[in-house]
Amino acid sequence: MTATDDAAARIVDDALGPEKREEKKSASTRLVELAEQIYRLGVSTQEQPFAVPRNGPRLVRMLRGGKSSMRAQLARKYYTATGKAAPAQALADAMLVLEGRAADCEPETLHLRVAETTDATYLDLADATGRAVRITAGGWEIVNDPPVLFRRQLTAPLPTPTRSGSIDQLWHLLNVAPEDRPLILAWLLCVLAEGMPHPILGLWGEQGTGKTSAAKMLTLLDPTGAGVQKAPRDAEAWITTASGSWIVALDNISALPEWLSDSLCRAVTGAGDVRRQLYSDADLVIFAVKRCLILTGIDLGAVRGDFADRLLPVTLHRIDDDARLEDDALSEAWEQSYPAILGAVLDLAASLKQLLPSVELARKPRMADYARRLAAVDQLLGTEGLAHYLKRIGGLATEALTDDPFLIAMGEHLQVGETFTGTAADLLTRVTPDVERWRAPKGWPATARAVTQQLRRQAPNMRRAGWTVNELPAGHSNLVHWQIRPPCREAGNRASQDSQSRNHAQNGPSGASQDSQNASQDSHGAGDNSHPEPDSTLTREAASHARHKSGLLYTDETGDADPPDWTAAAAEYLRDAGRVRHPELRPCTTCRQPLGGLAALGWDHHGDCELAS
Repeated sequence: MTATDDAAARIVDDALGPEKREEKKSASTRLVELAEQIYRLGVSTQEQPFAVPRNGPRLVRMLRGGKSSMRAQLARKYYTATGKAAPAQALADAMLVLEGRAADCEPETLHLRVAETTDATYLDLADATGRAVRITAGGWEIVNDPPVLFRRQLTAPLPTPTRSGSIDQLWHLLNVAPEDRPLILAWLLCVLAEGMPHPILGLWGEQGTGKTSAAKMLTLLDPTGAGVQKAPRDAEAWITTASGSWIVALDNISALPEWLSDSLCRAVTGAGDVRRQLYSDADLVIFAVKRCLILTGIDLGAVRGDFADRLLPVTLHRIDDDARLEDDALSEAWEQSYPAILGAVLDLAASLKQLLPSVELARKPRMADYARRLAAVDQLLGTEGLAHYLKRIGGLATEALTDDPFLIAMGEHLQVGETFTGTAADLLTRVTPDVERWRAPKGWPATARAVTQQLRRQAPNMRRAGWTVNELPAGHSNLVHWQIRPPCREAGNRASQDSQSRNHAQNGPSGASQDSQNASQDSHGAGDNSHPEPDSTLTREAASHARHKSGLLYTDETGDADPPDWTAAAAEYLRDAGRVRHPELRPCTTCRQPLGGLAALGWDHHGDCELAS
């Protein structure tokens, strides 16, 4: 029997009193008295009742829940003190009383792993002692009694950090390219900032690039027993997934449905959801989660603009077979380096706190808080992460447009330098192909109102891609008018020319630079009415798109729902002199794959190819 159990027994004995008083006190009353003697009751800002021990470490226990809840602990202590199990009805009655008493308390903030005060940041070590790391501008230290309350669900203990480590130890184990390391470091430092919106860290790469291992390591500030998790099946499952930890890592994401995209965006900003409380017909409860998110996958492709604004994409490169570690060896190396790596991150966090007030950005991207911390990391380490980040998110904005067939059609029908001014209905009429058997693809707006909604949603990405998009005041007709101008083709090509110049300086007139020049001649030298002949690199998607844009549906003419040779189908279309020109089949000047919708936006290369070069 522990000292706490002895105290509980004495409390019960005092509560029982003489024999005739024992007959008057019910078991539920004894449970309430026992609970109030051992715990201080409280209620969170989200109206969840909790209890904190009056003596010892201030470990928050929610009133209801699993084995760590106050209800479970109260039942155990009652049995230890009386030798009898608490009756189920008496325990239920006692909990109702305790919840009511807790509701009368002033709401308090319960933090999950990280807490910020006016002068310091606290990182919960999540051990049985209640210790936390206190981070200030002057350094960091471990404190035994932090002035904040932490709740724990999936929270796993952190190792005791040491001061002998270097951040380079992390890169020995993590498969991240040098140019992406400042981006990763800034993201880790943002994990220690409780109030700011955190970018969604996307780890992309082919099979065998160590995506899952990297995601596990990057939860180093908030490890959980669950590790990386699978994608939730619906919005309700997402709330359960996000409730238990400060960092939420979702593994092997192959597609991003709209509901998940919206849920992840809300988790970045901390927007809440209202749900009916469990076991209640009328009570409502607010689930407001602001989380640090990690996604892994091969490639999500084009994503919605609001998600692209919040995404921090990092591509992992293939690990050579002779450099790959077995899982046991990697785990052992990680456990040995973990305390030193954690200490190195804390050192950098303290330096960041000291420098950050003096860092200002001339221009702020959507994730401005992250960009400011990234700029501070650049100053501390002498890196160029911010420039790399801005270039990366610019490419994401352009890729987001290529998933919208209406915007692709706008790029084809509006001439370079032309300014369209008119209503959404005028624009829909201008862009819709005048072909007898044309069918609208998925995502094509059916009404002028849908066009307005689509333009408002995509306008930020269009502007980043070089478009001019202005919503004009409604006139006497009360109809919204738009002013739209496509990007200058020279602006779209400038990045590719800079890339070719760098290759020329590195490789001379031959090699990669010469290949890029030849590719550029293939793309532009034949004139506006010429088309590159499709070759074996033409993808099924490009051929299908060419078939669709021509207005010819093979299912109507031949009855064959799946032509066996999609390359030949595209070639037949391109050879037909009466068809409209198709710039999306032009090859990229770097990888020679079809450009798709990028060509209509004025690009002659894929964004990733430009970055890789």
